[in-house]
Amino acid sequence: MRVSSPSVEDTNNYNGSLLKRGLDVVIRWVERAFSAKWSALSAWLQAAFMASCWSLFFSANLSAQELVIESWRKDDQIFWDRVIIPAFQRKHPGIRLKFAPEEALLYDGRLYSRLSTRAAGDVVFCRPFDGGLRLNDKGFFQALTEKQLVNFDLDARRAWTADDGKTTYCLPVAYVIHGIFYNKQVFRKLQLEPPNTLAEFMDRLQKVAAAGQVTPLALGTADMWEATQVIFTGMGPNFWGGEKARHGLMNGSKKFTDPEFIKAWRMMGQFKPYMHPKQSEMSNSDIQVLFATGNAAIYPTGSWDIDFLRSTSFAYKKQIEMGVFKPPVDNKNQRCHLSVHPDFGIGINKNTRHPEASQVFLEWLASQEFAQLMTDTLSGFFSLSKHAVTINDPLSLEMMNWRQECDDTIRINAEKLNRVWPSMEEELWYVNVKVINQEMTPEQAAQYIQRIHEKNAYIKQMHP
Repeated sequence: MRVSSPSVEDTNNYNGSLLKRGLDVVIRWVERAFSAKWSALSAWLQAAFMASCWSLFFSANLSAQELVIESWRKDDQIFWDRVIIPAFQRKHPGIRLKFAPEEALLYDGRLYSRLSTRAAGDVVFCRPFDGGLRLNDKGFFQALTEKQLVNFDLDARRAWTADDGKTTYCLPVAYVIHGIFYNKQVFRKLQLEPPNTLAEFMDRLQKVAAAGQVTPLALGTADMWEATQVIFTGMGPNFWGGEKARHGLMNGSKKFTDPEFIKAWRMMGQFKPYMHPKQSEMSNSDIQVLFATGNAAIYPTGSWDIDFLRSTSFAYKKQIEMGVFKPPVDNKNQRCHLSVHPDFGIGINKNTRHPEASQVFLEWLASQEFAQLMTDTLSGFFSLSKHAVTINDPLSLEMMNWRQECDDTIRINAEKLNRVWPSMEEELWYVNVKVINQEMTPEQAAQYIQRIHEKNAYIKQMHP
């Protein structure tokens, strides 16, 4: 008689049947022994299982709605985490926000790499004018609709609008005002008044230096950008004449070798004796701490530093009494020019995985609620929207009121002048550090920058 071996399928069926019969016996025995308790335990287990399933479902759903915000403003991390993000999530609990700032000096290059490889966050802090336009020209941003922009006038949109005048690619959010902070205690002790002219400014530096108690001028050149974005473009407009000269550079009627620009470089070349002996090794963070801890008398910067300086003073338990004055004019009878610069917009990454949630976030950024919240939370960042806001911070209000006395301008190379290689921005950093460190004369700086300017494709196109 031939006996065949059972197939795998037969074996599995047999084992499954045996297991089922065994389980039935065990279950009947448990039910008889613990009928009441088993019923309660069974119900509890079912409820726990369902709760776990719902928890996993909602966790996955919320995770899918987390928006990552790209920024260069690491100084503002605490304000976004503690105030701005919670305010948004109270209105929109189904959308989570993660503020993920990058080091400011590394932001542009790293953001470009992430956008190019589709690894960037969902919404992005946008540089004004040429910086943001380069990214838009690569197709990285979603174009915004008129409905999204209804609370912003054309002037506010200009810094994030393409050359055709039709496409706005980032929501205008905030502008900043350049100014010079000073330590009121030091000034009172030395019986000094805030200066109005360059001659008075240099006099104050000299008197602080003669007292020998603190560093007269909080300024470092290790990071390089302050020499351009704070000193040259913040203090320079009073020497070259603000907007008229800036437009002259764009339309070809002005050159960097003109006397008014050389005067600005001459102003910068006087500062080194009043800076910290190790200023060439000191970063912007070092300089912020130097001033915020009462170890420097005068700090050229802008409204963006107000809250950070206060929090730094508090952290070091050396709170100082800060005052602020306008960038000095060349002579007391002239009209002042003030750098009122569109600082950042926020755009939607075209490759975001959460386009609808990103749209909701931008709608909230355009609201009255956000405009007032930013004004209250990020002192020194002024809303670009049409919404009426109340400025409660006294230093911010003082700087805002300067606009009634002075003519507005923006950083001189921000619009169209950076469309050149090597980058005008980076070349200005290099030259202005050299001038401050007295390693290049004002005339040499002017000639160097003018040669770069003449390579600008936009200028060549406008004036072939």
